[in-house]
Amino acid sequence: MPPTTPSLQPLAAEARLLQLDVLRGLALLGVLLVNLSVFSGSEWAIAAHSPYPMGWGGTLVQALCNALLESKAAALLAMLFGAGLAIQAETLERRGERHLPFSLRRVGALALIGLAHSFLLWNGDILLDYALISLLMLPVLHVGARRILWTIPLLWAATGLLILPLAGRIGAASSLIDQSVPFHAMSAEHYGAASWFALLKYRAWEMVNVMGPVRLSNRLPILLPFFVLGAYFWKKGFFSEPDRHKTALRRMVLVFGLLGLSANLVPRELVWSFASSLSFRPFRILIRATYFFARPGLTLGYAAGILLLLQHPLARQALRVFAPLGRMALTQYLLQSLICIWIFNGHGLGLYGKVPISHYLLGGTVLFALQVWSSHLWLDRFRMGPAEWLWRRLSYGGPQRFKLSSPPPATAKARA
Repeated sequence: MPPTTPSLQPLAAEARLLQLDVLRGLALLGVLLVNLSVFSGSEWAIAAHSPYPMGWGGTLVQALCNALLESKAAALLAMLFGAGLAIQAETLERRGERHLPFSLRRVGALALIGLAHSFLLWNGDILLDYALISLLMLPVLHVGARRILWTIPLLWAATGLLILPLAGRIGAASSLIDQSVPFHAMSAEHYGAASWFALLKYRAWEMVNVMGPVRLSNRLPILLPFFVLGAYFWKKGFFSEPDRHKTALRRMVLVFGLLGLSANLVPRELVWSFASSLSFRPFRILIRATYFFARPGLTLGYAAGILLLLQHPLARQALRVFAPLGRMALTQYLLQSLICIWIFNGHGLGLYGKVPISHYLLGGTVLFALQVWSSHLWLDRFRMGPAEWLWRRLSYGGPQRFKLSSPPPATAKARA
C-alpha cells in the first residue's frame, strides 16, 4: 500500500464533536441488547415455537427491546457512518485532495475487518454491510443538502442490481430460515455444543448459504437511506451545529419521535384492521403508509432528541460519559461479539439456549456499563482503540500514533 501524503491525517481528539461520539456510544447499547437475542439463541427458539426460559418480565422486556431498538440502533449507526463519509469527503476537498482514493481504502479496510468478524466471531456482523453501503454512497457524497435525499431511489436501484444476480441464493437462504424448527435445532447443536473448529466450519457454511444472502437482501435496502440521511444531517448542520437548528430538531422529535413511538408500540395487525374498516380508500392507504414509514422513522426521533438534550448543560454533562465509548466504538463492538460468543457458545461457557431473557438483558446492561468505564480508562492512556488503530493504519497507509505521550488536555476530554 503506497504511503499517503503528509496532510492526510486522522481527526485530532480535540477536534471531535461531542454529539457524534455520544450518539455512537448510545447506539452501541441498542446494538448489544438486540444482538443478545441471536447470541443467546432465543430469537431462533421463539421463531420455532420451542421452549425458552423467559425469566421475570422477560416477555415484556424483550417485546419492548424489539419494538424500540431492533433496527433502530443499527440505523442510527448507519446515519453516523454516512455523516462520517461526508465529513471526510469535505475535509479532503477543502485540502485540495481527491476523496475517492482514500475513501476506497477506508471502505476496503472496513470490509476486511467485517469479513474477519463474520467468519471468525459472528456472522451477524454489521461492518461488512456498512462497507458495501459506503461503497454505493461514494459517488453521491458531493451532492448538496438540497438534493442528496433525492439520490435514495437511485441508490435503491443500484442495490437492486447488486442483489438481483443472487436472487436464487437469497430465496434458498430464506427457505432455510423459514423452516424454523430444523434450523433452530441445527443452530442449537452447533452453537451450544460444538468445538471452536467445528463451529468455525459451520459459521462459514451459514455465512455463505444463510446469513450472507439474507443480510444482503434485508440490510442493504433498509440501512442505505439512513446513510444518506446521515450525510444530509451533516450537510444541513444538524450534527455539526445543533444549537442553530433547535426548531427543526424539535419538529423531528414531535413528528418522527411520537409517530415512530406509536407505530412501534401498536401492533401491525391492529392498525391494518382499523384501516380496513374505513370505507374511504385513500384514508386506508394513508394510514398504512404512515405506519410503514413511521416505524423506522423513530431513529430520526432518537437522533434529534439526543441532539436537543445535549444543548442543556445538565444533560450534556450526563451524556458526556458515553463519548469515550463512541470514540472506540469499533473496538467495543468487536469486544461485544468476543464476550458473547465466549458466554453462549459451546467452546466457552456453553450457555446457548439456557439464559433467561430477563437475565441476559440485565447482563448486557452491565456489560455496556463496563464498556463505558473501560473506554474512559483506555483513552486516558491511548489515543484510540486497537481496532480503530488497525482501521486507520490500513486506511491512511502510514504509521499511526497509538500511545499518549502525555495526559490528554482538558479541551480534548471536553469535546471528545
